[in-house]
Amino acid sequence: MDPTSRKEKRISKGVMDGGDHITIKCSICFEALSPPISECTEGHAICSSCHLELPQDCVFCSLQNIYTCAITLEKVAESAVFPCRNTKYGCRQFLSFSQMRLHESTCDYARFFCPKQGCSFEGSKHKLMYHLAEHYSALILVFGHDEQFSVKLFSSRDIMCLLSEDNFLYLIIRKNTEHGWAVSVVCIRPPEVSKPELRYELSLKCDGEFHLRLETRIESTTLKNGLPADKHFLMIPSEFCSSGCVELNVCIRKNPV
Repeated sequence: MDPTSRKEKRISKGVMDGGDHITIKCSICFEALSPPISECTEGHAICSSCHLELPQDCVFCSLQNIYTCAITLEKVAESAVFPCRNTKYGCRQFLSFSQMRLHESTCDYARFFCPKQGCSFEGSKHKLMYHLAEHYSALILVFGHDEQFSVKLFSSRDIMCLLSEDNFLYLIIRKNTEHGWAVSVVCIRPPEVSKPELRYELSLKCDGEFHLRLETRIESTTLKNGLPADKHFLMIPSEFCSSGCVELNVCIRKNPV
């Protein structure tokens, strides 16, 4: 049997995951494969994440057998449907690779974590939102993307929850510094999800004369390791937040031009 026939036989075996759902799993982590896929000549296929962490030689073969691009598997994967990574938490969605990115960014079964040090909470983003409101007095505001709205930040609260009308959850983070308040926005979704692109704009008029403004990309996070490091933030000087309350203009954009 020639190598091509052996490869097609290997693909036809083990790609069905119940019913009509086609999946191909990584030989290392057993997650569903999606392009780019690497494979040795003996058919051991691995995902891009595992490939980056492992040597070039196949870890399953006794002889040196270098991983190469699995073009045939990638063609199968592009036309296949995959189970959501949150299947073990109750999600039953099977979608194409291109559809899965968007789904997983808003999946109701994804696991997120409380950013408060010492808190062991984990759950869906909606449960996280209500957890922050109940235990840490976080305010919740429903808003629309690409529309400017105003929020009031208080010295008594360091987190505010923003829930978009299309089910995206954001946190406004306020941190005390020696110079005033550092304010930033994060999106509660897996950090590897890159679409849709998200940006935010914060602006503040101080005494009708001085204008503060920040526009930057939004970091995505599951909060598993706490709040991400502050790369970009709006610094509100101490003299403008001395009253303990600041009204801030906010606009969150999807797929900005």
